[in-house]
Amino acid sequence: MLQEKKIMMFSSVHVWNDTRIFYKEAMTLADAGFEVDFYAIDNGMEVVEHPGLRVHLLPASTSRLARPLRWRKLYKIAKASDAMYYHIHDPELLLLLPKLRKKKPDAILTYDMHENFPADIETKTWIPALLRKPLKKWILRIEKHTMASCDHIIFAEESYLASYEHIDCKKTTIYNYPTYMEAIPKTASESPFTLIYVGSITEDRGIFEMLELIRRLQEKRPTAYYLKLLGPMTNSLEIEVQEFITKHKLEAVVQVYGRVPYPEIWQAYAASDLGLCLLHPIPNYLQSMATKLYEYMAASLPILASDFPDWQNFIEKHQSGAVSSPFDTEKLISEIEKRAANPHLYAQEGERGRLAYEQEYHWGIEAQKMLSHVYNTQ
Repeated sequence: MLQEKKIMMFSSVHVWNDTRIFYKEAMTLADAGFEVDFYAIDNGMEVVEHPGLRVHLLPASTSRLARPLRWRKLYKIAKASDAMYYHIHDPELLLLLPKLRKKKPDAILTYDMHENFPADIETKTWIPALLRKPLKKWILRIEKHTMASCDHIIFAEESYLASYEHIDCKKTTIYNYPTYMEAIPKTASESPFTLIYVGSITEDRGIFEMLELIRRLQEKRPTAYYLKLLGPMTNSLEIEVQEFITKHKLEAVVQVYGRVPYPEIWQAYAASDLGLCLLHPIPNYLQSMATKLYEYMAASLPILASDFPDWQNFIEKHQSGAVSSPFDTEKLISEIEKRAANPHLYAQEGERGRLAYEQEYHWGIEAQKMLSHVYNTQ
């Protein structure tokens, strides 16, 4: 018999301490009285203990061929589980759902869509350009078949819904807002003026635009500015980043942290002055709101972000920063210098962002939505 208060949550891609999955969803469900078994990738970091939440680590592998072996293992575990709920976080795990539905007709199967995967295919540089559109069409057909086994689809962005109206199941948008944090006292000093970026570090998320920005600022006013980069990146990209830093003698003004536990991110925010979000204008980014925008607001940081229409409207609505083309270095420099020279201006932007976060954009709001709409606890 399936246990009504038991959940198997699993990912074949994400590390165990993924912020959305572990710190938000899994912890929320455990706190609500569910018994949560969470399967995810081992990243070598010490697992955080939490009542009602058991983390099961899957070995990491850089080989794409290892992924199907994980799928098979996860399917066997799911088949043997007595959980009522099965909550997956990767499009590739949709392949398991038709078989799991046949084995467990009374189970509740949920797909948590973090990004619009078919749309993202069109921007994957490792896929030959001529294959991207045919591959996207094939993936859409596979999705249509496998999603027919879903009881519920969770969208991380409202914009994804339009692409899946044809799927006949319950659908709920659960935004990836930051967990609720009390206002953090600022520890930043007057000098240097510290810029921060938190999130996955990739070329299309603006890593080289940020490095070029700090290089130009360093040329104009040595030691007046500092850049913190927090987040994972591939080994090959890390080599390129370090080569850029060394070539331009930026060791004293750039700090690369790598992946940082979620609670420690807030310490870095407290010692920063402005949050950067200079993503490139590719479809998935244009149609979604970056989580870091909300985190910067939670940390009372003014925002300097890419000038995507939705982002521009959002930042202008809350008067919480400025936008620019991520490729317009001169304008970016101007916006940073304006705030460095006028602390009163950027303090007000940070305060307005913080107020909006407290009223509209924290995880507590989304947690209640998840519990009531997806897990029927209310």
